Order: sequence, then structure tokens, then C-alpha cells
Amino acid sequence: MTKSHHNSGTDADTNGDTPMDPFLSLLDSSHAVDKDQWLVPVDHGSSIDRSGSPADDGILMAYEKMAPFCAYLEPWKLHDPTTQVYYLVNRVKAFTSDVAERNSTPFMHARLYTDHTPPCILDCFATNVLYTNRNPRNIATVMQALYRNVRALIGTEAGRVIVTPAEKLACTQALFLYQVIRLFDGDVTLRAQGEHDIPLLRTWLGDLCRVRENLGDIAKLGGNAVKAQPPKEWKRWIFAESVRRTIVMAYSVLTLYGMMKYDADTWEYTHRWTLSRHLWEADSSSTFYRMWSEKPHFIISNFSFEDFLEHGRGDDVDEFAVILLNG
Repeated sequence: MTKSHHNSGTDADTNGDTPMDPFLSLLDSSHAVDKDQWLVPVDHGSSIDRSGSPADDGILMAYEKMAPFCAYLEPWKLHDPTTQVYYLVNRVKAFTSDVAERNSTPFMHARLYTDHTPPCILDCFATNVLYTNRNPRNIATVMQALYRNVRALIGTEAGRVIVTPAEKLACTQALFLYQVIRLFDGDVTLRAQGEHDIPLLRTWLGDLCRVRENLGDIAKLGGNAVKAQPPKEWKRWIFAESVRRTIVMAYSVLTLYGMMKYDADTWEYTHRWTLSRHLWEADSSSTFYRMWSEKPHFIISNFSFEDFLEHGRGDDVDEFAVILLNG
């Protein structure tokens, strides 16, 4: 895909990593969510690569390799099962069935909402179950439920100024999943409504950029040095990695949709995420920390896979990586 330009998360410091504690700065006594209930705050003084960090030479080289795919998207390729874009579009559309059948996606960890499920996620889950099981007899009711829940999400959350990072992630994931349905369903009315809400999704993604751990310091370390610095808590890593993956996947899907309309922008900023099937699919805290010490994992910046392609193995690749590697 081509690079996608946006002003998400831009703030006073756009030159590098800035120490801050985003969770504690956004948690407010007016919110009933207990910090220890399902999310652990980021360490005091942790370095967070500000979302305004520009893409480096390695990322730009990765974009050049993707140019043939992005240069011109012929409409017939969307219907040819042998093309990459066919796979990508259909894999994105399958996010709805992922939620309905597994209660997770490649960017929403299966344990993310185990201890506390925000109402907007429950509504989103119900909508995706209905949409996945739609048929000619119930389609009108399914679409009514989709419309109602989207409007409820936007009406409730768009006007709120102070929300916790947990709420930011939940609302953004819910809107993103609604956008997948509306933009890729093929219904012209749904598509028009989805396009109207793209700016809001970009705004919420920008808010997520400001509270994430973007792995700025860790990305500079070698493999053994990274293994020597495991996260303090598995829940903390689940949340942080879900934030990172949601940002990368949502911007990627918006760029893919823009390509389909011949309106793709460019990615100018660095968004990092962790490539490791062993870490993402760990089913317990003990398994996670054992995989952290025994298995390699890779910090990927946007779509720059050079280091992984040189040192990684097929066993390391999870669904999220498969989608972006096909890009």
C-alpha cells in the first residue's frame, strides 16, 4: 500500500520519544472504571514514541517495494481469487465473523475484555453476530440494529472530552468494526454513512496514538536485550499490543479503501507493533512469559519487514502479520 498521511496524534513534541504516563493523565475520578480492573497503567517515565515521529529510510524502502500493488487498482482484481487485493478485502470483511465466532480479531486480543467489557463492545459484538448470520428474512432488522448501535456509539462518545484509555480503545475498535461492515458491504447507503464517519474514526485513532506505547526504545535494542525487559504484566502487554495493532490495521484498511476509490494518501509517521504468534496467542500469563524468553519476536515499523524476512520463521507469523505481509 502507499503511505497514508494523517495528522493523528500530533502534539507539541513531534521529534522523538517523550516520557509521559498517558493512562494516569487521562484517568479521571469521574469515571467508574477501576484502573486495576482490566488495564494496568503505563510505567511512570516510560518512553513513548510520539505519533509524529516521521517514517525512516527503512520504512520508505518498504513502501517502494509495495508500489506495484498500490499504483493502480484494477476493479476486476477485487473479484479474482488469485490476486492479493481479493485476499485483503475478503480478509478485512471477515473481521465481522471473527468477532461473532471467536470474540476476537487479529487486532483485538481474545483476553482484552475478559475482566471488563465496555457496553459499546457488547453492542458491537451483538451487531457482528447479527450481521454474520443475516439472511433475506432478517436483513431489515439486522440493518436497523446496525444503524441504531452506530448512532448510539457516536452520540454517546463523540461529545465526551475525558475518557480513559480503555474507553478510547473500546470505542475506536467498535467504530472500526462498524466501518468494515458499512464500507465493504456493497450497500450504497451504508457506504455513504460510513464515509461520513471516516473523519471521526481518524480522530479517535489519533487519540489512541497519544496514549500508546509505541516501542520507540525497545525497537533500538537487540533480540537478547529485548528479552531481558519483559512487560511487568501480561494484561498490560495485551492492552498495549491491541492499541498498536488497532492503529496499524485501521489506518491500513482506510488506506485500502482509499485505493479502491483512487484516493490513497501516504503514511508519514511511524507506527510499531509486535510480530510474534507465540506472544499474541499465549493462553496464560505463564505461557506468555515462557514464550517471551524462549521464542523470538520482532518489532515491525508500519510495513517494514526486512529484519523479520531475514531472521524470522513461518511459525512466528500470526493472522495480523499475514494480512500485512500480503499487502
